[in-house]
Amino acid sequence: MLIVGPDDEFNRKLASLLKVDLVPIERRKFPDGELCPRIMGEVSGEDVIVSMRMKAGAADVNDYLVELLLTARNLREHMNANGIWAVIPYFPYARQDEIFRKGEPLSSKYVAELLEESGVDGVFSVTVHLHRRKSFGELFSKARAVNVDGMKSLARYLKTLNLENPFVLGPDTESIVWARDLARYLGTEDYDSFKKERDLATGEIKTTAKELDLKGRVVIVADDIVSTGGTMANAVREAKRMGAKLVISAFVHPVLARGAFDRILGAGADVIVGTDTLEWAGSKATVVEELAESLKEVLP
Repeated sequence: MLIVGPDDEFNRKLASLLKVDLVPIERRKFPDGELCPRIMGEVSGEDVIVSMRMKAGAADVNDYLVELLLTARNLREHMNANGIWAVIPYFPYARQDEIFRKGEPLSSKYVAELLEESGVDGVFSVTVHLHRRKSFGELFSKARAVNVDGMKSLARYLKTLNLENPFVLGPDTESIVWARDLARYLGTEDYDSFKKERDLATGEIKTTAKELDLKGRVVIVADDIVSTGGTMANAVREAKRMGAKLVISAFVHPVLARGAFDRILGAGADVIVGTDTLEWAGSKATVVEELAESLKEVLP
């Protein structure tokens, strides 16, 4: 078994936990935008874990997806790898898991099919956005799919802060599942959520905040993904208005489009915590341990 991917702290730690070698990838981009990922080692006859992450902030999901597909296809057709398992911590296009308006694509399903056609035998991802799907596996017809719980990673870090009687708050109705799970891992029964409405055409967000007794409480606003930061910022601002003494913004995937971090900070967040599912200098929690455990359970 080998890991193929960028030679970074994430993959070095994953390789160490799995007790396997890391074969680095040289990432090259031509002036016209074409990508040419080069595998810098021998993998013939080996089972391979392809581990690649997007970059937060200026993330280009399309570059990431193409690079991943090219690498997997190369491993299968030209590098003669045996089994190919993809570690995709932030699964691209997962939010488009339904056709919301006539004429839109069912993107998450199409991406899963592209991965299968590239030669991937299985995919390990983290806290995949599946509000309209029962399981991650529903997207695939051939490859095995494993959805690793990133809330465990957040909880492990948050416990080190020795928080007193925290209240876990979901910034919208969908995020109640993340608030519930994080509350359970933190050992508290105090959790709830606000309600969010999004204009499907403009993307404009409106948060409806129910009145909660948060005076003097430590509040953790928990979500799976923060992209523009609008939903998170609205919830942080409302928690402060309701009297929270400390507000922590906690999320698994730090997509963090331009201005998102400042937006959350400006809303009053005292602490901002994200995991390392994307390359982000501010990641305080790591999902590597949970990924390694899942890989050990499934792979030969």
